[in-house]
Amino acid sequence: MVWAIVLREKEMKRKLSTDIFLMQCLFLMIIMGISILLYTIFMPAYYERVKNKQIVQAYDDIGELDLSDLEERDYVLFANYESENLSFYIADENFKPVYTTGLNEKEEKAIQRNIVRKVDLFSREPQIIRSTGKLSETVKYRGIMRQDDKDYYIVIKDIIAGRKSITLAEKFYLVLFFSLMIPGSIFMALLWQHRMKPFHNLILTADQAADGNFSEKIQEKGRYEEINQLAVCINKMSQQLEEQSCQIEENKKYRMHHNVKEDQREKRRKELIANVSHELKTPLAVIASQAEMLGYVKEDQEYYIASIQEEVAKMSDMVSRLLDNSVMEHQMENMIQKTFDMKEVMDYILIKYEAMVKKKRIHMETFLSEHCYVEGDREYIEQVVNNYMTNALGHTDIGGNIRMTLKRQEKLIRVGIYNEGRQIPKEDMDHIWSGYYRNKKEPRQEENGFSHAGLGLYIVQSVVTMHNGNYGVENLSSGVEFWFTLPEAEFNPQFE
Repeated sequence: MVWAIVLREKEMKRKLSTDIFLMQCLFLMIIMGISILLYTIFMPAYYERVKNKQIVQAYDDIGELDLSDLEERDYVLFANYESENLSFYIADENFKPVYTTGLNEKEEKAIQRNIVRKVDLFSREPQIIRSTGKLSETVKYRGIMRQDDKDYYIVIKDIIAGRKSITLAEKFYLVLFFSLMIPGSIFMALLWQHRMKPFHNLILTADQAADGNFSEKIQEKGRYEEINQLAVCINKMSQQLEEQSCQIEENKKYRMHHNVKEDQREKRRKELIANVSHELKTPLAVIASQAEMLGYVKEDQEYYIASIQEEVAKMSDMVSRLLDNSVMEHQMENMIQKTFDMKEVMDYILIKYEAMVKKKRIHMETFLSEHCYVEGDREYIEQVVNNYMTNALGHTDIGGNIRMTLKRQEKLIRVGIYNEGRQIPKEDMDHIWSGYYRNKKEPRQEENGFSHAGLGLYIVQSVVTMHNGNYGVENLSSGVEFWFTLPEAEFNPQFE
């Protein structure tokens, strides 16, 4: 798909270049057409206005001269106007030439006769007379000028033809070209920018997508069909890349979370196997020794058989607990998360162990806050509190004290169960959460009618960890407190 976009981009560039070239040609044709049209319409009037102004100015300048006595500087004036394609014929009142432009004697006499013949056409108010031929147009400006009580006949002539008219046309076209080129260039620049804007947007969006930013989208409805198609393709590609990127990120987080859980599970499994293996050594050794004694002592066989049966029962119970724990760990992977009130759980545990508490004449104190909501699997959380309570009852002497607390603590719900009794050595604090770990100084036999559940605290560790909580134990004055915390859930009246 990327190669298709690159090829389409190259094709688009070629098409845009062709379009711009054609537009430039069209623009130049329009410029030339407008120039010709303007020349045809305005050039004759423009030239006529310029020449009329020039001839009138020449007539006025002649009036400033002393025609009876022309000097050298006066001839310079005539030469300047003659360079502008003007010719002069000036005669006195007797029709004798005073000044002529490049005429020989024969030509002067011909003009003199022409003035005499058309003397009635001269007046003191100068007039412009035009005559048009096949190749040129002649403009004459004639009049009678009076100086020092003398009349002078003046004829100024201009022939519109040849190089001079071409030069004027070139000047006209030059001025016209630059006058139109400036706005034309601005128009072309704006047009090019307008045409290239969608293409620049395509490039910008593609670059941002390459950098991982998929939020920018290209407008798909424009004036140019090719750009619209390319915009659709790039937007579709960007959306697919965004979805794939999100999926990859989710998979990455899932794998990280899954790997962490697998590592924790594997670590717990190895610890459990090591502890169980160590725990099974004792009953197996007892069974082996008792079985060996059966071969030597006949009269005590019933005693040894009963001892073997007792150890086998302990091993069976241990294996059953191990299997139950494995099943529970597997089921915790699919916990049902619901919001519930921990106060209800604590009240239920109190009712459940009320008979045992009375049997050991234990003084029970409770400090339970209302509306302590958490989110999780209620059955497993009850198991945690149940294990803490079982542990407290098993390590509290007859007539001792147990204190149960439930409170809020910095957006956490804290549960604590304190029992009066022997404290836990510091070196054993980190090991009691491992399955079947037992203090070497702690008796193996049942104490006060309660057996120690070797997996109890190990289950606490597993369940609380799965609920994103914390757990721990503290030695307090005259006893030990086991506690755990869970994130506080939002209050919802429907759970009351």
